[in-house]
Amino acid sequence: MGREEERAVEKLSAIEKTIDKMLEMRQQIVELRETESQRQKALEELRASEKKYKTLLENIPHRLFMKDRNSVYVFVNEIYAADLKIKPQEISGKTDYDLFPKELAEEYISAEKRIMAKGQLENTEKEYVHDGQSGFVRTVKTPVRDENGVTIGILGIFEDITERKRHEEELQNNCAHLEELVSKRTAELETVNQELRREAGERRRVEELVSNRTAELETVNQELQREAGERRRVEERLRELEGMCRVFLEYTGTAIVVIEEDMVISWANREFKKLSGYPKEAVEGKKSLKEFVAPADLEKIKSYLTGRTNLEFVPRDDEGQFMGQGGNRRDIRIITAPVPGGKKAVVSLSDITDRKRTEESLRTLQEQYQALVENAKETILVLQEGRLKFGNPQVFGISGYTKEELTARPFREFIHPDDREMFEFHLKKLGQEESYQVGPFRLIRKEGVIRWVESKGALIQWEGKPAVLNFMTDVTDRKQAWEELCNSIETFRTRVNTMEKYFSL
Repeated sequence: MGREEERAVEKLSAIEKTIDKMLEMRQQIVELRETESQRQKALEELRASEKKYKTLLENIPHRLFMKDRNSVYVFVNEIYAADLKIKPQEISGKTDYDLFPKELAEEYISAEKRIMAKGQLENTEKEYVHDGQSGFVRTVKTPVRDENGVTIGILGIFEDITERKRHEEELQNNCAHLEELVSKRTAELETVNQELRREAGERRRVEELVSNRTAELETVNQELQREAGERRRVEERLRELEGMCRVFLEYTGTAIVVIEEDMVISWANREFKKLSGYPKEAVEGKKSLKEFVAPADLEKIKSYLTGRTNLEFVPRDDEGQFMGQGGNRRDIRIITAPVPGGKKAVVSLSDITDRKRTEESLRTLQEQYQALVENAKETILVLQEGRLKFGNPQVFGISGYTKEELTARPFREFIHPDDREMFEFHLKKLGQEESYQVGPFRLIRKEGVIRWVESKGALIQWEGKPAVLNFMTDVTDRKQAWEELCNSIETFRTRVNTMEKYFSL
């Protein structure tokens, strides 16, 4: 091998290493950008949220679950899993057919499909029987949407309201009993009055009846006091839930503010201090959202809040710019949700600056590596299961075929029949070796012309499956030059042999 050929081999080796790194990065970019679907993105976001808020959700005294668009469980809390006598992580990936009788599973899944199709929250109360005991459960199911507003799953919360139902029934029964009692006592008092007018001598019996009725009224009064105590306990529970919601909003990890109709910030959590650089006391009631959000983004929020009806409480998701203390600009994700029954709104501000920069870097890298592959002098192609999956422009130049023609048939059909076994032999050896080199072998162009090529290959992963990365070099001119040289040497050798025979005579 001459010095020139050694330099060519060194160059090919360097290019091979560069392409290996390039394809590695390109594969990562493809995996990042070509996601399976919007549903998978939403699920990943839900799983990320699940890690952040799992501690809070596990302490909520309700059964909670989350499913994807196909009613497959993504997450349940401990109390939900405990009812099924199974661990939460064992439920993920299952459906209601794996956990409940078929009729009940069909009912659940049918209802969830209806809710996701309508895109509206559904609140139901239903009686159930468990271990021979009847009870009532309140179920709230609502569609889960991604940042584009596409429904990607459903969130459900179960609450056992058996005790509340019983209290309501008892209260209704007591009220009916009281009305019946009052009606009865009124009739009895009318009778007593008539008897008093007719028989003055029965005054003592009337006083005794009044005493009895007083005792009954005392009993009713005690019952009413008991009901008032129950109401106080319910109010205390509501205050407790309100406190939990405040803790959730304060420590959620995302900057959240409550704005009034005039855009003045009436409440801000601790994360807003980190984003804006201002303490709560300098913001609440003193600063407007106008001071932090770009005018164009602010107009979007205003138009959404003024253009909706009182029945529309679906959050709006946008991206925009945030101006913090000292002119610190950040890219943010803005989620606006109106407060039901009022003119306030909750605005969530998530810092996505790093994500934006990462996406821009990835796009730049992709463009660079794509330009490198397409402008490489070597022929680069990827074979998977014997068929062409990718090729740079040089593949079509060396073969004379179009992309559709090359991918429509097994690649071995473009190789000379006498060289196919050798080429496939080296492909099979990739199971034991990291790379291979084949050559030279003959490639048949579309017009029937034979081209001599050499190939180096390496085993890679392409779209999640094993594939072979090939670097092919056209050596036809070199092969022809070598053959001409060999022919010249043979001619010279023949002449020398003839001359030796002549002089030997």
